[in-house]
Amino acid sequence: MMKIGLLTGGGDVPGLNAAIASAQAEAGATHISLLGFIKGWEGVLKNESVDLTSSPVNPSIGGTILKSSRVNINKIKDGPEIILGRMKENQLQGLIVIGGEDTLSNAFFLPGFPQVLMAKTIDNDVGRIDSKGSPAEGARILNHFTIGFPTAAEKISSFVSLRNGLRTTAYSHERIIIVEAMGMHTGWLALAAAMGEPDFILIPEFPIDYEYFLDILIKRYKEQEHVIAVISEGAGWSGGGYVHAEKDEIEEFEHPRFGGAAEALKTRLKKDLMRYFPARNVNSINPSYLYRSGAPNALDRQWASRLGASAVRVLAEGLRQPVFLSIQKRAGDYEIEKIALNRFASMADLHRFVDDRFYNSREFRISELGRNYISSIVPEIPPEEAYLKFLRPKK
Repeated sequence: MMKIGLLTGGGDVPGLNAAIASAQAEAGATHISLLGFIKGWEGVLKNESVDLTSSPVNPSIGGTILKSSRVNINKIKDGPEIILGRMKENQLQGLIVIGGEDTLSNAFFLPGFPQVLMAKTIDNDVGRIDSKGSPAEGARILNHFTIGFPTAAEKISSFVSLRNGLRTTAYSHERIIIVEAMGMHTGWLALAAAMGEPDFILIPEFPIDYEYFLDILIKRYKEQEHVIAVISEGAGWSGGGYVHAEKDEIEEFEHPRFGGAAEALKTRLKKDLMRYFPARNVNSINPSYLYRSGAPNALDRQWASRLGASAVRVLAEGLRQPVFLSIQKRAGDYEIEKIALNRFASMADLHRFVDDRFYNSREFRISELGRNYISSIVPEIPPEEAYLKFLRPKK
């Protein structure tokens, strides 16, 4: 009987259990033994695992039944050799690795072992976009979205909207509300808030000219007497430095500890806006882990399930080198494409950023192309007609 392993690493997202459950079902149907490592690469290093062949997994529950960790095996003495030893010890012929940029990067240190990589992250930053021209409908986008992003994108757009979210409070009490989105180095999740129509979106790829932003925020507030702005946790200032970040001494991938950008921006705005009008109603909200928790939406569950089953089939076919499973959009529909990992020098070649084709940095808003891309993943929330005359800027 063929035997393969599976692990989940990095931040949890909706859809992980759906991927595990479908891999389990496919393995059972093809008489393959499936071993699940507890807490990602840490579980491999410690040889802590469970037999997934018959263990029940509910695909509609968020998070990961296998738990997670963030481990850089290249920083551990003989890390890659230990991993390969565990593969041999457990008689594994292949490994399914489900994770974000950091978790998947470990696969590059094991180039000779059969691995199938699946990207999951609410940051949507694992993939590539052709740097030339305007991407046609998915034609120049490698990995159209990552597992977890559709659910998180739907949530943030709802959080800021008039129909379901903070716009009602901002309007009713004439507030300025700063909403924080996850996204250490990329602004895709903040950009997805555009489907709920915030007034401004601030992302890491375009450092903020504070005085310029302050001027246009004041103008918008005077026009409509309330403002909703979304800021990525990793946003920075044009003069250098993050809006808010702390050094994390135990972070193995040397990322700062983010969280607090909305509060930091609120504090600065509150002080400066007092020169123009009462600034008592400047508030910040950080939904934080609510973006990544809970059940997957339909798109996440469907494609996590398809990827999980496909990963098992790829290994069953006799894979000899690591591959990345990409979600491609062609002719208006999605499909899975198998891509050899050796096409890329490192995970840096699979790190997707927002560029000026998707974002208008002068207006701090999504561009038309950006709206087309995001709306293919999460639908726009239609406006409430009765409110339109009140929400439009005053003449």
